[in-house]
Amino acid sequence: MQASLIVLTAILGVALAGNGDQSPKVWDALAKLRGKGALTAEQIQSIYPSAVAGKDYPDNQAIPSPRPITCNPAKPGFYADTSAASKCQIFDRCDINGQLTSYICPKLSVFNQITLICDWFFNVDCSQAAAFAMYSNSRLYQGKDIVLLDDQLVIA
Repeated sequence: MQASLIVLTAILGVALAGNGDQSPKVWDALAKLRGKGALTAEQIQSIYPSAVAGKDYPDNQAIPSPRPITCNPAKPGFYADTSAASKCQIFDRCDINGQLTSYICPKLSVFNQITLICDWFFNVDCSQAAAFAMYSNSRLYQGKDIVLLDDQLVIA
């Protein structure tokens, strides 16, 4: 629970800096990626202890090799592996030189394509991840004044 609070605080802090051009705005995007309404603490407490590995969340033990991704130096970033085997538990980093590095999220977590972190499995609908591949990646390597997520709390 403390980790969830830290992640939420980090997202909020980044969102408050804002560039003003992301669409949809961060909270709306996270809702779309989740694929359902936000869960209450009670709902999370009922989901978490009864979650079954391989059914409710992916349970990969290793990163398969070779990887089915080719890095394009023109599109560096972090990309969720949406394959049926990974279900977003595995993600890939393509750097500005076109080099690939793959990672695996810890148990009970999958890669969140918007925040670019491993998030609780109930916060990400992996089937929605590809639609957000460039949501935050388009802002990486753009200079020190660019923020990862826009501010949805300030009305312009």
